Amino acid sequence: MTDSTGRVRVAGFYDDVTPLTQAEKTALAQVPNMDKTIQQELGFARPYGTGQSLVELLNQPSLNINGMQSANVGAQAANVIPTVASAVLDLRLVPGNDAQRQVQKVIRHMERQGYHVTTAEPTDAERAQYPLLARVQPETGYNAQRTRLDLPIARQIIAAVQTTTPDRVVVLPTMGGSLPLYVFEQQLQAQTITVPVANYDNNQHAENENIRLGNLWDGIETMAAIMLLK
Repeated sequence: MTDSTGRVRVAGFYDDVTPLTQAEKTALAQVPNMDKTIQQELGFARPYGTGQSLVELLNQPSLNINGMQSANVGAQAANVIPTVASAVLDLRLVPGNDAQRQVQKVIRHMERQGYHVTTAEPTDAERAQYPLLARVQPETGYNAQRTRLDLPIARQIIAAVQTTTPDRVVVLPTMGGSLPLYVFEQQLQAQTITVPVANYDNNQHAENENIRLGNLWDGIETMAAIMLLK
């Protein structure tokens, strides 16, 4: 489903991506490039992409295999032929993508590889008819959300955060996760802005999730500056 650079080969996967505005491109150009540091700390030889930085790639949709399972290995290994292999696919979306439409693109890609795709457990008749079978069980997803950087409220938030530090505030048009902010925009018609305060190595959603006390204190000052906005 991807080539050697990580680019998704599914037809039309990138077609409906909303282009970045000039303000968003400018913001990305000013983000410090930490890719080499991340590569060293996580211990991998080559990142995906064809020279783009991580923050640039975050503005493109992605397709990842989060897990695969079939027969057992290690101490549980047995001399058996597995009848089923399962995988969990993660489709990360960006503005312009529609969750259901993106799933259908992947299903059509599987069909073009020769698979008969079904949403139910294949029947005996289907097993006898089709040499390649794939059962797809889509989960409920939601679209990506992005707030324009040139909105007055966005400029006010950036200015307020800047008052708390002598360093340049890093402004990202798109972050790696959705939170899911799309729901707030859809249900409340509200623009959302995320102001992270945790240390970058806080093991978010993993074992030993933590926050550095200095970041906690700085975060209190940051939130106070935002709450004083008029």
